[in-house]
Amino acid sequence: MQLWLEQIEKARERSEGIDLRSLADYARDKTPRELSTPKQLDDRRSFLRESLGDDEKSAVAYERIISGSEIQDVNYLARGARAAKAVSRILIRDTAGRLVAYGTGFLIAPNVLITNNHVLPSIESCRRSEAQFEFELDIDGAALNPTTYSLQAQELFFTSKDLDFTVVAVTSSSTVGDGQLEHYGFLPLVGATGKASDGEWLTIIQHPNGDRKQVCVRENKLLKRTDDVLWYSTDTLGGSSGSPVFSNDWYVVALHHSGVPDERDGRTQTISGRDYDPAKDGEQDIKWIANEGIRVSRIVETLHAALPAHPLLQPVFGATPENSRLMLPSVDLLQSTATHAAGSLPLPGPLIQQTPTRKTTMNDMQSGGRRTLAVTLGIESDGSVSVLRSGPAARESQSVFEEAARAKAKKPAPAIDVPFNAKYDDRKGFEAGFLAPGKPEMSVHLPLLGKALAKETVELVDGPPGENVLNYHGYSLVMHKARRLALYSAANVDFSGRFELARPADVWRQDPRIPASAQLTNFYYENNQFDRGHLTRREDMEYGATRLAALTTAADTCHWSNCTPQHSKFNQNKELWQGIERHIFEDAIKLDKFRAQVITGPILEESDPVWDKYPKIQYPVRFWKVVAAITASGKLFATAYILDQSGVIEEFGIEAAREIPFDAYKTFQVQINEVERLTGLSFTGGPVRRVFSLSTVDPLAKKPVRKPTRVRAQESALVDVPDGWLPLDSLESMVLPDLE
Repeated sequence: MQLWLEQIEKARERSEGIDLRSLADYARDKTPRELSTPKQLDDRRSFLRESLGDDEKSAVAYERIISGSEIQDVNYLARGARAAKAVSRILIRDTAGRLVAYGTGFLIAPNVLITNNHVLPSIESCRRSEAQFEFELDIDGAALNPTTYSLQAQELFFTSKDLDFTVVAVTSSSTVGDGQLEHYGFLPLVGATGKASDGEWLTIIQHPNGDRKQVCVRENKLLKRTDDVLWYSTDTLGGSSGSPVFSNDWYVVALHHSGVPDERDGRTQTISGRDYDPAKDGEQDIKWIANEGIRVSRIVETLHAALPAHPLLQPVFGATPENSRLMLPSVDLLQSTATHAAGSLPLPGPLIQQTPTRKTTMNDMQSGGRRTLAVTLGIESDGSVSVLRSGPAARESQSVFEEAARAKAKKPAPAIDVPFNAKYDDRKGFEAGFLAPGKPEMSVHLPLLGKALAKETVELVDGPPGENVLNYHGYSLVMHKARRLALYSAANVDFSGRFELARPADVWRQDPRIPASAQLTNFYYENNQFDRGHLTRREDMEYGATRLAALTTAADTCHWSNCTPQHSKFNQNKELWQGIERHIFEDAIKLDKFRAQVITGPILEESDPVWDKYPKIQYPVRFWKVVAAITASGKLFATAYILDQSGVIEEFGIEAAREIPFDAYKTFQVQINEVERLTGLSFTGGPVRRVFSLSTVDPLAKKPVRKPTRVRAQESALVDVPDGWLPLDSLESMVLPDLE
């Protein structure tokens, strides 16, 4: 924190005498031709000529850039996707291995990563810290499996506090996940000037607040420069320190590191309009006038002066506008040969793996095999690339591309309009006998409410007195009157009968069957770190007899009544809390039909905190889930879970919780009667006249839980573990019955 505050103070000092706010307003509608000096324009023209290698095409590109044209060749997007592969999330750990913060970094040569000095200030800070790649979503919006690599400061470490950058070596093989670092390529640092002129739009690829990889496309206008830094209009978030800042043609022009804050009476201001308090506010709370990035030319100059002969840095010193141009999209079917031909710097000898020529098939690739193809490429002076068909190697590579295209074409996921019945007369809701129709002994009922709790619920406007159950497609819920949140949401989940669906945009609706005043709507979720968290998950309800039926059922989960404020890190994590029911079925039971009944909700407590903007609305910090299913031998069982973030929030507060990892939010398996104690609900099953408590079919109730008296979260927060609570480090640590 102290190092970061020092960098802000330096940025403030550098900007003294320059009215960046007025400059940003003035530059908003100005072109590079109007904002750049003659020398900047000459440097830009020379750089384009050298990078494109053609006077005529470089002249056309130059005129388009300095006139402020927003038109880009369509390969701009593919080249950006390729550039993004080299960007990683930095997991900053203390000497005890606890995750304390995040940053962003990127590869600048094989096995060499750069980030800020205030992210990794010393060799000691690198010993436990890691670089994590592919913490992002794929083209279909699904989370990729990230790979994590250790840092090797003993091989290379250099840092500059003045310029706020650190370079450090990275291992070739992953320590978490199955990957090789060379797969991600690298982003060459070109020391020559002319990569961008004042007034050009810049792009930043980043992990804001430690979240999944994101891109801020052409929303940062280059305003002004000094010998050391660039200033550009601001649109980045906290946690983006160490991100690459790109020009129009995807050259790295700066290392993002800080900004110039807005001030009032000499005091830094926050986005909420109050004075910044370093004791409780973070980087994401500051209102910035402009961003500041360290110029690549100064970084290269500094490295060359300090370590001119270091073997790992030779690709950095050898980078030129011509050999560093990103020209190919990121195609995983092409390995090092294609990468080299595309203009990246050649890999050092020890990192090149020679693979004997053999026939490569789609089966190889689908099974995770990696093959090197000898590909003949035709590269035009404008950067366009084609695969030449002459020669056996070219024919082989072309056949692989064609087979990959055919395989991808087999994935039907058309987007269709989802019908909506505003009368709600077709909603059947939760079905007690869903697990085994015709077998009442296998029924699971909606939770029972005690008399006192029932009086706190919201009754239906047009229903009979006491009617408080809202039925939807496949699930039902009951609302709490004062908290304006669901007490529970109970769903029938069928993991068979599923389709590959193109998910339409979420359309959140108020339910007219209860008063609008009883529902927390979009006003509460704006301008904060809360996500609109589904209780019954949309993904769980994507099933039905037809594609349209599946879409209709899934879309019905987007009611404000089924929504609860959930911190973004909790809501976006699908590996543990949101993967519980899928693990029970897909990884454990292996039945022909995967069915579950999932009942979930918040633990509503008098001590729940409030958001300052709405001090009368408390938000929950603990959530529970009960999952019921049938084993392969036909036995009913039910398990219960709690996600507890209260210990973290007590120590850090909800604002500071933005910077801590999901792992700090501890997940526990508990006995069902513990959820009953905390919620005032009762969970029952069986025939209506002979109901029994689901705690009698809870496997955890039959197995003593051995646990440490205290569990240390990934942050410094200590989480007390009550008796009988089983901490879950992974899905495999769950206690389940004999599923055979």
